[in-house]
Amino acid sequence: MGLASTALVIAFFAFMAVGVPIAFVLGGAALVGIFFAPNGLELLPGLPQQIYDALSSFNFLAIPLFIFAGSLLSEGGVAKNLMEFASATIGRGRGGLGVSVIGSTMLFSGISGSSSADTAAISKVADPSLKEQGYPAPFRAALLASSGCAGTLIPPTNDLILIGIVGNMSIAGLFAGGILPAIVNGLGLMIWAVYISRRYGYGNVSVAFSLKKTALSFVKAGPAILLILIILGGILGGVFTPTEAASVAVVYGFLLAAFVYRTLTFNRLAAILRNSIEISGMVLLVIAMCAILGYVLTIFQVPSMLGKLLDAWAPEKILFLLLVQILFFIIGIVMDTVPAILILVPMLTPMAVARGIEPIHFGILIECNVALSLITPPIGNVLFTACAVVGVTLERVVKPLLPMIAVLTVTMLIITYVEEVSMFLPRLLKLVD
Repeated sequence: MGLASTALVIAFFAFMAVGVPIAFVLGGAALVGIFFAPNGLELLPGLPQQIYDALSSFNFLAIPLFIFAGSLLSEGGVAKNLMEFASATIGRGRGGLGVSVIGSTMLFSGISGSSSADTAAISKVADPSLKEQGYPAPFRAALLASSGCAGTLIPPTNDLILIGIVGNMSIAGLFAGGILPAIVNGLGLMIWAVYISRRYGYGNVSVAFSLKKTALSFVKAGPAILLILIILGGILGGVFTPTEAASVAVVYGFLLAAFVYRTLTFNRLAAILRNSIEISGMVLLVIAMCAILGYVLTIFQVPSMLGKLLDAWAPEKILFLLLVQILFFIIGIVMDTVPAILILVPMLTPMAVARGIEPIHFGILIECNVALSLITPPIGNVLFTACAVVGVTLERVVKPLLPMIAVLTVTMLIITYVEEVSMFLPRLLKLVD
């Protein structure tokens, strides 16, 4: 490793250590590398072009649109309606409320596209009921956080859009490929939630089945479920692109919140717009800074060096996949999911394809891994969201959370090494060659 590469790595970790925002960590480390590179100043004129090229993709428009649509639907009380529907259908018996939380979070993931938004919305609705049925605060926070993690593969999700763009993969194929793995994750957590509830006596309220209540909850949740079908059916059926689907979701969400649920006021709409712009701006700034860092790393031949290293250590498919999962898990502990995807996916995807791995399968297993970072300290945004809503410290949540992380790790390995879990639907829908 040359002087410039060494300076870049040192600057990166130094900026991280002192708490510099991640976007400026990425851009600052890249500029330090350029400063120490021979004739590095000659690279500066090319940086604006790299930023423009990175942000000019039409598919990136889907990200702010899905964020806005999710915020509109959250305002419309969709989370509460989905929670009631899940409770009426799969929420009976000891541990049933925990199962309902997992199911409703996964359904809401198919609307908002944001794990933190899903967790916050469902947590505010579900936590009082969980508390009433005897679930202790640490377990409640762990369950709510891990549910948000499990639902990240339900389309539309911003991470899969990013993986598709930077990895040159079919976004529709990734959306289709994420459905069955998400179900595997959800079933694993549901089994664990029922086991713990029965072992410790959580969920002591028995809910009798009521056809009238189930039908009423379905009617209330119906418009939100219809949106999921419109988004998935439209994208997977080739009716519209992910960006066009996001536009449809915005219009539908606005009509639903304003005229069906009637919870959207002008002041709330202004607040939602402001919040959506702030979140989108942060995401796009990270993308821009990752473009600069990726350009500099390419100039320094880091992808080539990484490729030679993996060729020496993991020439075979099985070991390569294991090393990729270990690499993403370690990176996810110290870095947010977006920069991890933007930096590593373009480097690793060609190596995966060279080893006979389907690109869509590779994208799905990466998303399974980076989802774990959402509930892994110190970065775990979803974990901190759940702790804040429940009102419990992180230290108390660790013990009940670790087995849930273990469950999601096992399901991740199943998804990693059983290719058909992620490739069955894309092949069935002819979204792969």
